[in-house]
Amino acid sequence: MTELRPPGCCYAAREFSKTTTLHGFKYLSSKSYCDRWGWLVCCCASACCAGVLCAVLWARFLQVPALLTLRETKSPMDYMTMPLVGICPPTETVAQLFRQQMVINETDGSRLPEILDHVLRRKYTTMDQLSTLEEVLRKNNVSLAGALERVMPPCNKIVRNCRWQSVTIPCESLFEQQLTQWGVCCLSNISAVNLKPPLYTRLAFSRTLSIGLQCSQPDMPVLTGCELFTKYEGEGWVDLLSTALTPGHNYVAQLSFTSVVDSDPDKLVDETCIASETYSRTVCLLRCRENFCGCLDPLRIKHENEKLNLPVCSMTKLNCLRSFNNSKSTCRCLPSCKKVISTMSLESSKMISTSKTYDNLYLRLDESSSTILNIIVRIKGSKIFVVNPTETWITLLSSLGGVFNMFLGVGLFSALEVLFLIFVRCPIAIRKSSEVTLHRDRDAVS
Repeated sequence: MTELRPPGCCYAAREFSKTTTLHGFKYLSSKSYCDRWGWLVCCCASACCAGVLCAVLWARFLQVPALLTLRETKSPMDYMTMPLVGICPPTETVAQLFRQQMVINETDGSRLPEILDHVLRRKYTTMDQLSTLEEVLRKNNVSLAGALERVMPPCNKIVRNCRWQSVTIPCESLFEQQLTQWGVCCLSNISAVNLKPPLYTRLAFSRTLSIGLQCSQPDMPVLTGCELFTKYEGEGWVDLLSTALTPGHNYVAQLSFTSVVDSDPDKLVDETCIASETYSRTVCLLRCRENFCGCLDPLRIKHENEKLNLPVCSMTKLNCLRSFNNSKSTCRCLPSCKKVISTMSLESSKMISTSKTYDNLYLRLDESSSTILNIIVRIKGSKIFVVNPTETWITLLSSLGGVFNMFLGVGLFSALEVLFLIFVRCPIAIRKSSEVTLHRDRDAVS
């Protein structure tokens, strides 16, 4: 007579529960009804706890929490700590230069200071004001950028004397006219000047750029002040200083910066980021606005290898660029993996008896119309942070393994047991069960 056996999978599962190392599973084959149900509840509760903890670990892994690791600031030998420095004329000065060098009637000339202040400072401008500026530019057959470049005085008339640390350098090699989002300004970048100051200044805990500004001259009576901005690579564009640099004063601007660099080029603390050195979220948002409005910002700076296929916006379409809402477009401008935040404190004092000083910084400067600006970057007060992700696939795997081992006793060998049950024991048991059934049917027929 053929021996009757339980169905294949049930038989294999019962044999597995008797020998497995999983917590409590061997009691599921107990002869006692209460033992089986009691341990079934315990095993289900443990499995639920393990599932909840695994879900928490997975959610934390998706959020990519990061650990801010403080790293030493850059070496004093590194001269990239000085930011980009911009010296710009106030909008009132630009308006007066427009009236002096361009054909403008008296009515439009009286409204021009307010119009340019709104346009250059990216404030809301009425259509009537924009139409007036458009008409002025049309009469003079020039664009807004071309008009700003035409009326802007040469930088060598504004920035007269320059000193990096203790070394006097020619300002022509440091400052040049460039178009910015606030108009045409004199920009400098000390990193472009291949100059090494003496050793004793290289070992100092600060970097100083001193410049002598002639913001008012007899041949430029309208240039009564200058405005300042600084920008580090990776720092978002910031507003100009609300107070212009007044002639006849010494200014000391002390800067410190905080740099946060994500070590993972694909992730940021809250979401993904772009690690390209040339990427800027500000430029990305500008491109979104331009594509939505169908024209280019007239104060746009063309970047290297950038193709511009759109026409320049007329003045009457500026409000489209200024009032653009990102929710209206499908553009997704991710943040940069490098973030730089700088803080500045500005102190001023009256310039007295400059004719009696031997400092070359005051050379050829008029005391009543000039300004001395000292920009000091405090390296000791600046910090560089590196964002290191605390969760990786390895840490996630180890955490999941610890959870399963704690609640279910699942380890590497237990996982092999389960795989052996699914792919070996169950198929063999099913096949044997089919053979037993076939033999039993044959015996019954005979």
